[in-house]
Amino acid sequence: MKFKALLVTCSLLIGSQVQAEDKFESIRKIWPTCASCHGANGEGVGSFPALVGKDADYIISSLLQYKNKEKRGSMSSVMYPQAGMLTDGQIGVIGVYIQEGLPKE
Repeated sequence: MKFKALLVTCSLLIGSQVQAEDKFESIRKIWPTCASCHGANGEGVGSFPALVGKDADYIISSLLQYKNKEKRGSMSSVMYPQAGMLTDGQIGVIGVYIQEGLPKE
């Protein structure tokens, strides 16, 4: 599927960067928007689900479905514009970032 190819591509890109670089720097700028509903540590807030503990495949496939305006649950309409602003590359990196437990650096 598309998200598996995206995951492999993102993993290769992230893995090939110099160790001193923050491989999630660009996502750290986006994360506060995610955190406003999903919590600073991805723990979930109110009716918004926890992201912590989810694997990259799950996150990537979910965000791609939201980006394509596919219904996934009661909060889908909230996610459509959020996912719609993301590039496929950002979606892949967000998936890896969440899977790795929101590493600080």
